[in-house]
Amino acid sequence: MLKLRVTWPNAGHALLPEAGADVRLEAGGTPLPLASMSPGVREFDIPDGTARVVLKATFTASFGPVGRVGAMSHPVLQVEQPYDVVAGGTMLEAANIPAYVKGHPLVDTKVMANVNGAALVQIRTEFVNITPFWMAYATFASEYVAEHQPGDPELVALGYTGGKPLIWFATVPAACAVPPAPRVGCIVFFRPKNYAYTRIDETHHSMFGLNRYLLKPVDDLFADVWRIDRFRPDPAEGNNPYAYLRAGFEDALTRSQKPVVILHPWPSGSDFGAAIGASLPALADGALRLLWAEQRLARNRGAIQLGRLGVAGYSSGGLSMWAALTSNKQRISEVYAFDARGTASNGGSAIQWFNSRRDTVLRMTGGYQLVANEGIRISIEKFAGGPVSRVTATPPDKKAYEAGSNPLWDHVTTAYPELREDDDYWHQFALFGGYVAVPGPFALTFLQQFLQDSLF
Repeated sequence: MLKLRVTWPNAGHALLPEAGADVRLEAGGTPLPLASMSPGVREFDIPDGTARVVLKATFTASFGPVGRVGAMSHPVLQVEQPYDVVAGGTMLEAANIPAYVKGHPLVDTKVMANVNGAALVQIRTEFVNITPFWMAYATFASEYVAEHQPGDPELVALGYTGGKPLIWFATVPAACAVPPAPRVGCIVFFRPKNYAYTRIDETHHSMFGLNRYLLKPVDDLFADVWRIDRFRPDPAEGNNPYAYLRAGFEDALTRSQKPVVILHPWPSGSDFGAAIGASLPALADGALRLLWAEQRLARNRGAIQLGRLGVAGYSSGGLSMWAALTSNKQRISEVYAFDARGTASNGGSAIQWFNSRRDTVLRMTGGYQLVANEGIRISIEKFAGGPVSRVTATPPDKKAYEAGSNPLWDHVTTAYPELREDDDYWHQFALFGGYVAVPGPFALTFLQQFLQDSLF
C-alpha cells in the first residue's frame, strides 16, 4: 500500500487555521479516509490497485466582526493536482495540468517514493489571496472600485503567512496574461511611512494611501481635492494647497505595455520586514507563483518564474529601497529612486552596483535629492568615459522647475505660482510628474518613461 503525506508551511497562521484546512485525496471521485492528521499534516493510504488519485485542498480563513463589517469567511487558496499511480503501485507521478503545461505551481512533490513506498507532497501556502477581506476592511476601497476600469491592471491583495509585512499588493497588467518569456519581471515599490497595523482582520486606514499611487488624476476642477491633477486649495488644511496628487502607476504600467508586476509590500509604520532582506527575490517569486496558480498571469503557460527584478522607492521609502538593494545586489537589475531618502549616503554603493554589471538600470527623480542624484549620474558617466543611457537624474537641477521649463509643472502650479520655487512641492512632483510633458490625465509620467526605457 502506497502512503501519501501532505504538508504545508505556516499551518495555524490566522489565514491558515486548522479548522479551515480541507485537504482530501480522492480516487474515482470518492474521498479516501485519512490515515492520520496533525497541524499542517494529512496522511493517506492509497489502496493497492488504485490507478489515479486527485489531491484537492481548500484553505479558508474566517474572522469575526471588524468595525461595521460582519463576520467573514473566504477561501484564500485552492489547489487540485491529479496523480497517476505508477511503478506497480509504489510511486506517484504528477499529471500535467493544461493551464500550467505541468503540475500545479503550488504543489511540490518533493519525494516520489522511498524504500517504504511513501510519497511526500508540500502545498505552498506562503502567500494566499486575501482580496475580499482587504476590500471589506479598508477604508476608501469603494473609491478604487468605482474608478477602476475594464482593461486596467488587476489589483490582488496577498496575505503573507511567513512573517512581515502581513499584507502585499500585486498590480498585474494585461501584458502579463501571455508574457513573451517564461520569466516574469517584477518591481517592488517601497512607500513612505504607513499607518501601524498588526492583523489582517482590522480596519485598515486606509486604501486612500494605496489609491494615491495606483490611480491617475482627473482633469476636473470640481472633483474631490485628492483626485484633481493640480494643486488646489484644501478646505481640510485651512485652504492650503493639496500636495498629494495621484501618481497613476496603473495607467503608466498599462501604457508602457511591459509585462511587469508591481509588488507593494504594505509596511506597518516603517517596518517592511522580510521585504528588505535577502529573501526578497524568493518572496517576489512566491507572489508571482500564486498569481500564476490563479491564472492572473501567464495563462496556459509553463515554467513561469521570477525574471528581471527591480526596486523602487519614494521619499522615506527610499531608505527601505536602498536596504533591499544592499541585500540583493546580484539579483536586482533596475532601481527607480523617486526623490528617495538615503540617496546621498547610499550613493557609493549604488554606483558600485551599477558598474558591476551591464544590465543595470538606474533612474532617479529629484526635489530634495537633486544634487545627490546628479552626483551619482556624473560619477557613473565619468567612470564610463561618456554618457550612459541606463542612468538618468531628472530634473538635473532646480532650473527645471522654473516657469516655462515643463508644461506639466506649470499646469499643476496654476493656482499657486509661488510653489514653483518650493522644494516641498518639488518632492511631490518627483513622484507623480514627468519629463517635459503635456498636462492632462494621460501625461507621460516618470514611471511610464522609466518602464518604456527599461530592460524588462
